[in-house]
Amino acid sequence: MGNKKEKVVVDENVEIEEETTEEVDEEQEAVDEKDLIIKDLEEKISSLTQEIEKVKKAAADIVNRNKQIENDKKYAASDLVKKLLIPMSYFEGALKLQTEDEAFNKFLKGFEMIYNLILDTLKSEGLKEIETKVDDPFNPHIHEVTEVVEVEDGQSEMVLEVQQKGYKYKDRVIQPVKVKVSTLKKEEKDNENEKNEENVN
Repeated sequence: MGNKKEKVVVDENVEIEEETTEEVDEEQEAVDEKDLIIKDLEEKISSLTQEIEKVKKAAADIVNRNKQIENDKKYAASDLVKKLLIPMSYFEGALKLQTEDEAFNKFLKGFEMIYNLILDTLKSEGLKEIETKVDDPFNPHIHEVTEVVEVEDGQSEMVLEVQQKGYKYKDRVIQPVKVKVSTLKKEEKDNENEKNEENVN
């Protein structure tokens, strides 16, 4: 009987060991399977992220292309308007003529009517005159210098004379205002620099 009990104990231990090994194997398989699922999901997420980035880039390209198309449409007539400004300047020159000849004045009146008709049409399409007066500060964005004139007093880089009108088409400068601009004589500049240095000190 003593031997029998011992055998049972040995058998139970073997069974317990076998069950424990099976459980460990099952747990390992479950962990491995989860790792595979996680890896697979990570790969899918990475792939989807790349696809999303491609879609975003494509969408941004489409938006930029549409903006460019809209921009091109907006300024499509700018070249034509710019070309029309050349004969318009001839009209302006002719309209400045003064004479006592009645027939010639009637002729000029007809010119003026045509000029105003063309100008009104261009304005309705987005043409705007750039307003510039004598003594306005020189602005390189809207002005073009035709001559620099030395002055003894006053300020440097001021408009002395408007020689030709300038225009914007919508919000773009298509013809800058042609102007004469002032510059101080050398001794005046030196005096002004000395005053500025004194004011700083």
